[in-house]
Amino acid sequence: MRVALLGPYSGDLSRVGGGPEAVVVQLAHGLRRAGVEVHVVTLDFTGQQATDITAEAEGVTVHRLRLRRLPRWTGVRINARSLARRLRTIAPDVAHAHSAGTFADGALGSGLPAVITVHGVIEQEAAVVRQRGISWREDVAWRYEAWYERHCLRRSRDVIAISPYVADFYRGLTDARMSLVENPVARAYFDLPDQAQAATILCAARVIHRKNVLGLLHAFARLRQQMPEARLRLAGETTSEPSYAEQCRQFVAANGLDNAVDFLGWLDETALRAEYSRCRALALLSWQETAPVAIEQAMAAGKPVVASDVGGVRYLVEDGATGYVVQADDSAGQATALQRVLADDMLRRSMGAAARGAALARFHPDQVTAQTLAVYEQAIASQRSSQS
Repeated sequence: MRVALLGPYSGDLSRVGGGPEAVVVQLAHGLRRAGVEVHVVTLDFTGQQATDITAEAEGVTVHRLRLRRLPRWTGVRINARSLARRLRTIAPDVAHAHSAGTFADGALGSGLPAVITVHGVIEQEAAVVRQRGISWREDVAWRYEAWYERHCLRRSRDVIAISPYVADFYRGLTDARMSLVENPVARAYFDLPDQAQAATILCAARVIHRKNVLGLLHAFARLRQQMPEARLRLAGETTSEPSYAEQCRQFVAANGLDNAVDFLGWLDETALRAEYSRCRALALLSWQETAPVAIEQAMAAGKPVVASDVGGVRYLVEDGATGYVVQADDSAGQATALQRVLADDMLRRSMGAAARGAALARFHPDQVTAQTLAVYEQAIASQRSSQS
């Protein structure tokens, strides 16, 4: 079988981003191990590439197309047509797009059997962004993204939902077959040694409003009153919303937490895995999430998770068994949950073991690859049937 994956894809596999990019990388490698010929079709989001480039990386053929930078409502459609043309040249048995926007439009426009994975609920993310205030131009852009997503989903025949939360939200918006296939997590996370350092919490997330890092800092300040030895490690870039990141830094300074909170910035895979190995728990107290890869990585690493009860989080974290699910605006409850997993080593270990067991069954790349291949076979058979 020849498969084309459409989505973000790093040119340096030691520096892979989160979310869809991490999923595309792991799925590409999982398919390759299964004997599939894998092509990745992506766009040069740096905007520096003057021509289309095709190269091989670790057994995967990567087609990095020049990004046409035009107004959003024009540019996305032109880039989608470029993706569709390249797909027809590759002639895969199936095109698998990661996102229901430009990449999905390209896959659907190719005329090939197409599978669309929905990674986020745009309308919910937009609602969170609007809470902090946005310009009318930003609001129009979000509305266009939501319309474009629905436009693509209405044309889709096969959709993969990475969480029951996604399936429930979109089931009434598309007639496509909906398959649940959760995110794959790199094998290396399942093999991490437990080198937990005393009272160390990791938050692997961009320092942006939606991730509610400031809320986590409020909870951490409460925790420090009971556990002065507690430390918080923030692993995520601070450049997307610099004013919000500055608010977080100011809170740390104003509350005397400079020696307890580390802003690590964006980390490569090796450094990030080391952070997971050294932490005692992962904290992710976002205002909105779908199926965060950070939680799945923590579970694979055998770490308990304290996360907010938003989006699809409850489908990942079993409250009281693999971690704690708390309210996003309850800093006192968040601090209590964090204290429990930090102070009770037996509880931490039992939760971590349960989390790793669940991750093996649900997120191991071999498991996810097998489930994805089954969806591909379904999409290919359906297209052949409709054409006969």
